[in-house]
Amino acid sequence: SLPVGWETSKSSGQVFFRVQAPAGTVTDGAAWLRYHDSNHPVSLAFLTENFRSHAKTEYPGYEQASENSTPVGGFPAYRCVFFAKAKDGRELVFVHTVIQRQLQEYFILDAVAARREKDRIVALADKMLGTFRSGLTPSRDREGRIARTAATLKAAPARPGLAGTQWHELIVAKRKLGWQKSVLREARVEGAPGWEFEVELRQEDVDGGTRVDAAKGSFTADGSVQHVDFHRVVETPKDPRVEVRESASLIKGEYRAMREFLDMKVEKKFAAAEGTILGDVAVTMRRLLALAPPGKYALRILEPFRDFPTVEEWEIAPPGRIRVDGVERELVTALATPARQDPWEYLFEPDGTLHRAKGPKGVMILRHCTEDEARKR
Repeated sequence: SLPVGWETSKSSGQVFFRVQAPAGTVTDGAAWLRYHDSNHPVSLAFLTENFRSHAKTEYPGYEQASENSTPVGGFPAYRCVFFAKAKDGRELVFVHTVIQRQLQEYFILDAVAARREKDRIVALADKMLGTFRSGLTPSRDREGRIARTAATLKAAPARPGLAGTQWHELIVAKRKLGWQKSVLREARVEGAPGWEFEVELRQEDVDGGTRVDAAKGSFTADGSVQHVDFHRVVETPKDPRVEVRESASLIKGEYRAMREFLDMKVEKKFAAAEGTILGDVAVTMRRLLALAPPGKYALRILEPFRDFPTVEEWEIAPPGRIRVDGVERELVTALATPARQDPWEYLFEPDGTLHRAKGPKGVMILRHCTEDEARKR
């Protein structure tokens, strides 16, 4: 809970909230909560050491008062109380807390006040942390849509036309910065009808860095058995190469994974909620969903290295004639809204081929093309 009577200011970007102490209360008092979603998995130990190694540079006059690793809201956390100087020379005290929700997702709560207010700001931070919770209580309507979507996908007729290889070019801010290759084959998976797949996504940035995500696996047509082997390599001109792997399975609601990152191997096992789909399996499930009757749907998706799935809300429109890139085509329009994001617009061809996926404000676009067009620089 936020401090009573403190003034809130407009949040933006990674900042969930920012509050300021009113005059006459905690001198120079303020607090803010930031949310971080990393490109690759990290441990709390890594985040802790990263803070320690940069603290003296980022906070002039840094002087540690105390630190501990007490869990917050049931999640592992690291807290450091330290003194530092503001740009105008004021003596301040900070309560800096890192809360790791899962390997790629963490929160940072900072509370600050004048140095003489140390005991008050520590007590205030403790009170805020005592009420920390993440995630929303599932709504009955949303859970109903997830269940209906799962039933729709299980009952879907065989779609042999989905098999084959597809190429898409990746465009970011009107610049071509990568491509995606998707391969889908009909297969028997543990004795049942299903699919085998391969997905490779290559992304570049303007500074010469690259990220390559490669996944391969299989799943039954009803989604009761899913296997995915995921491999990511990130290379930049300045930073060390990052390479992570995950081998995951989701069989009749039981999730198991072996994760390799930061020279560690971590085994994970838990019960997944009904209707959960592994991230790279969802690439095919979205295409199947586009062929379903028009309406509202929801996919519960568990991405690599995640312990908590996210929900994509889908709204499928009837097929219609749409002009795209100067050509009129018969396409199915769908709006997909991932958690905490603005909607994506998807256009599917009548056979389930993804023609185009466009992110919020059109900044990121994935567009169907030939292999030569995809690989062309």
